[in-house]
Amino acid sequence: MLGEPIAGWKITFLYKPREIPFQCALLASRVFDSPAEVSIKLTPSLCIEPEITYRLLADLPPRTKLYRPEEVAEAVEACPSMEIVDTRFETKERSIRQRLNERATLVEAYADHITNGAFIIGPGVKDWRDIDFGAVRCRMSADDQTIVETVGGHAFVDPFPPVVVMANQLRQGPGMKAGQVVATGSFCGFFPVKVGQQIVADFEGVGQARAMFVA
Repeated sequence: MLGEPIAGWKITFLYKPREIPFQCALLASRVFDSPAEVSIKLTPSLCIEPEITYRLLADLPPRTKLYRPEEVAEAVEACPSMEIVDTRFETKERSIRQRLNERATLVEAYADHITNGAFIIGPGVKDWRDIDFGAVRCRMSADDQTIVETVGGHAFVDPFPPVVVMANQLRQGPGMKAGQVVATGSFCGFFPVKVGQQIVADFEGVGQARAMFVA
């Protein structure tokens, strides 16, 4: 309805039996290559988090047969990335974090493009399959001051399995196209930053994504 090209997909899980994952389209106007300058008029929340996204190197078209993990792995590269977490809801009475933390409003938050404001995508790594993401050190900094640092931290330890789920969710719909990205979830949650700071998400042995909020 917005007439926006789809630059990728985001998937998230409630981690409860029998509950299907939530998914949403990532809009092309809100997906940036690193390094990026992002206007606070587009995403005023100033909240950001590091994660690994996967970029499609080949189409995964609609089909009846399930996509096997090996097929999906051959078709993607891993990209150090950052998500800007934002909302279209008014936040004076309830912050984004409160909306996500309270069960009564969690589904509202997920319906709101799973609180996606924008994505910054770093350079892809094609030989990612031997990387132990559970042992990868992730550091996000603002003007070289550490905001958060973890070793591993992804909800599934390995961020790749959600990509397989996404491929099979979409095989009976539009499928996925080369160049699109799949967002798989944060390594540490989101944190506030300031306008004009140089924000860097550094995944040791994988690469970096860089962004700055501008007025």
